[in-house]
Amino acid sequence: MKCIQKDYTTDVVRTHNAELRAQFLDEQSLLDPATYSGFTGKKLYKLVRDIKIIPHFWNLKHQMMEEQGGICCYCGLKIAFDGLRKPSVEHLIPKGTYRELVGEYKNLLLSCSLTTEEKSDIEDGNAIEADVQHCDDTKGDQQLNHTPLQLDCYDYFVYDINGHVAGRNVDSNTDIETLNLDCRALVDRRNAALSILFDENGDFLSDRELQQIASTIMDRDADGNFREFCFVIKSVIDNLP
Repeated sequence: MKCIQKDYTTDVVRTHNAELRAQFLDEQSLLDPATYSGFTGKKLYKLVRDIKIIPHFWNLKHQMMEEQGGICCYCGLKIAFDGLRKPSVEHLIPKGTYRELVGEYKNLLLSCSLTTEEKSDIEDGNAIEADVQHCDDTKGDQQLNHTPLQLDCYDYFVYDINGHVAGRNVDSNTDIETLNLDCRALVDRRNAALSILFDENGDFLSDRELQQIASTIMDRDADGNFREFCFVIKSVIDNLP
């Protein structure tokens, strides 16, 4: 994981919060069971994402995309509204359990989703769900022990040169299982991304070259985006003997 820093001071967030309050979809209103009585978090979210009810929710999603630098909040895959892998709005604390947080910016992140090709592979029997599904697709209503909103979340996960991930404690290992972060699809993608650490003979680059990569890999590009799996690459370099 990579820490995501949210900006609560923008006009986008203020407008979103005002629209939630106007429709009684804000946290304080929904804590009252009489408000939208009988509505589950899933049903309430249909209201939140309805442009006729919350007209500027799309703007909030764009702000979150900028904050995350175009990568999934959990695994680090590249996501884009107009790309192959569309972002999915993720409720950090499950909407199925805490309906009052269904529209709260503080509880919303953008996660990756399966591509059309991956979905077809599952439907056609060319892939099994456990190999390709991860992040929001497997989390469901489970809660995480470590989240991307924690400043030290990076420290709880370590990656090896083959693309596998392991937790540094029981809680982080549980999170890996919850999000299926060590599934075959992610391991293969991470392994390919880690090729930048090796020369044409398959040997590690020099220490100087590796440190140069480590010093810049977490930087945003000219469009404000992070490199796919940037924190994975840095973790591998940081943990080399």
